[in-house]
Amino acid sequence: MRQGSRVRSFKLAAALILGLLVSTIGLTGCKNFFTPISSSSTTVGSATYAYVTNYGGTLSAYTLTSGVLADISGSPVTLPSTPTSIVVSPNNDYLYVGTSLGIYLYTIGTDGVLTEGNSDTIVSAIVPVSMVMDSTNTWLIVASASTTLEAIQVTASTGLPTGTTATASLSAATATQLVISPANTQVFVAMGAGGTDAVGFTASSTSPFGSEVTVKLDSGSTSANAVAVNSTSAYVFVAEATSTTGVLRVMSTSNLGTNLNTYSVGDGPSAVLSDATDAYVYVANKTDNTISGFSLDSSSGALTALTDSPFSSAKEPLALAEDSTDSYILTIGYGNNPNFWVYSFDSTDAGTLDVTTSTTTGTTDPSLSNAIALSH
Repeated sequence: MRQGSRVRSFKLAAALILGLLVSTIGLTGCKNFFTPISSSSTTVGSATYAYVTNYGGTLSAYTLTSGVLADISGSPVTLPSTPTSIVVSPNNDYLYVGTSLGIYLYTIGTDGVLTEGNSDTIVSAIVPVSMVMDSTNTWLIVASASTTLEAIQVTASTGLPTGTTATASLSAATATQLVISPANTQVFVAMGAGGTDAVGFTASSTSPFGSEVTVKLDSGSTSANAVAVNSTSAYVFVAEATSTTGVLRVMSTSNLGTNLNTYSVGDGPSAVLSDATDAYVYVANKTDNTISGFSLDSSSGALTALTDSPFSSAKEPLALAEDSTDSYILTIGYGNNPNFWVYSFDSTDAGTLDVTTSTTTGTTDPSLSNAIALSH
């Protein structure tokens, strides 16, 4: 058994014991949906806070505790405009919600309750396609429908912009998703037909962006849809669509453009998640409503398809995330309800995803959920 599997087995056993102790608590939460989250005063015990935006203009908030979801007080929140993306600050104090009017700031209470900040006005007029924050809580990095990648400097203690904004040029105006490496040194932008851009990053500089490398699409691919980096920042995973199905490319972050290997996934790959323990990699496939799963050899970057993969998912899955205890995988779907699914790791078949619970985030069917962020 690999070390990652031993770590996973230990964590699952701990989660089961904890579940017996807190089975009467109606809390729920989630961690690593788009951006992993570190511990802070806003995380209560083993609970993770999960925030899901719905295209109709609402935000649903939940706690996830031992696999149980519960509504946070005040949920759903009516947003000022149609949401486009969302991210929780690494210190768990702030939630940034991208909308068609710009980016709004919300403070996160110790119970996960949201309060709109900045006098209910936008902190930036940028309409984001995707957002991430660096681990110092001082840069909000935004990709929009343009060839400019922007980093908005914020004050960690208030979440408010300082007035400094840095920019980097992208090779295409077709961004679909961005991610920052856990090492805080590279930003990756999946750009559809434009391939994937990698941009150097230094948080301590007022001009944090560095050199840029464009990774062209793999032979036979038509679109780079999603990107992820493993916990040691050694490997980058790019999910690309082809004319018939999808592929997952694995590259070393120090040798971009050269595949370590390429793996078949489902039709219309839409999200990639590298497990926080470096044991597994999962790919959501929007067109065929599945999740492809692989075990990861962290010493080489090699993947092996899990025995029971692919797994069924919410209809038209758009995002994957891992909770703050590294015990649950979550996905949201743009299609029919229930659209928010929570998985546990099977106790017998390592890496296999078992549906623990599911719920509906909106008031319509489908809910049209389009983004998710978890506390760290």
